[in-house]
Amino acid sequence: MSSLVARRETVRDIEAICRLDLGSRELRRRIAERLTRLVPADSYCFGTIDPTTLLITDDVSAGLTPAAAAAAAHNEYLVDDVLKFAALARSEVPAGTLGAATGGDPESSHRYRAVLPMIDARHELRASFVVDRRCWGAIALFGGGRPDFTPADVDVLRRLSAPVAAALRRAVHRAPADAAPGPAEAGVLLLDQDLRLLSENPAAKLWRDELAWSGAELPIAVLEVAARGRGTALPAYGRIRGRSGRWLSVHASPLSGGQCPAPLAVTMHPAPAADVAEVLLLAYGLTPRERDVLARVVAGLPSRAIAMELHITAATVQDHLKSVFAKTGVRSRRELVATMLDL
Repeated sequence: MSSLVARRETVRDIEAICRLDLGSRELRRRIAERLTRLVPADSYCFGTIDPTTLLITDDVSAGLTPAAAAAAAHNEYLVDDVLKFAALARSEVPAGTLGAATGGDPESSHRYRAVLPMIDARHELRASFVVDRRCWGAIALFGGGRPDFTPADVDVLRRLSAPVAAALRRAVHRAPADAAPGPAEAGVLLLDQDLRLLSENPAAKLWRDELAWSGAELPIAVLEVAARGRGTALPAYGRIRGRSGRWLSVHASPLSGGQCPAPLAVTMHPAPAADVAEVLLLAYGLTPRERDVLARVVAGLPSRAIAMELHITAATVQDHLKSVFAKTGVRSRRELVATMLDL
């Protein structure tokens, strides 16, 4: 089979996987398994991304270590480097290799020097998955002894960016199958400057159990928020969905006074309804006008008042509502409000 035919079949197969009704983690496992049959990789990390904060919220990975994950989070948010996921999300070509991004001088990359040796890797291929100008996921593939990833490999990921992003977006409002209970109270963790756990309260341990799918000490989402929080005077923030299907808010900020360097405080607690509604609005793929109408429905406004505020007719409001009902799978305003507010 020619390489061109193999690439076309890979794209076709992954597009078919994207059309299946799968939860996010199973979706990413299947995509990674099919992709790495064409693009051999010794290890990989396939994460979901919050389209508003551009923080990684969960990862499906192979061949990575907890230490490498912490180092990668440090590099992503605190070090000036090439081929960052946020930059790829805004690029016309949302994929690339570390070798090409450094002009053939990978030693100039902090990630190449500090992170890749931890997993015995010499090459990296990255892509962000973007649809409607929103990033919903990203993948990093790593290679060791084999030759570097090729422009053809980059092109495959470029072609897959939109269909994979659309599938990840749909999966956001699909509750995980393996539900597990989480606590009602906030969890508090203290981390050192290397993002290692110093101490925590009992609720934090329960929240970590709900968020950690891989058995790592700290979930990737907590590491990502903590890394960003360490690099700013303002608290960093992320939204994550746990195994129970509940949404969590994670905040991180450095403490002041006392020991130097100061530890980092991370809090985890059930996300407020407004935060959940924001990400669901994006996940359902609503148009800006549909989001305008929905926001006013959630606020309790009748169709006539919505029409007046938006300077459209009541009939147009109803047309938008019908489209919103179809996209969210509900049949009434009451169901719609309950879905948006996670009631």
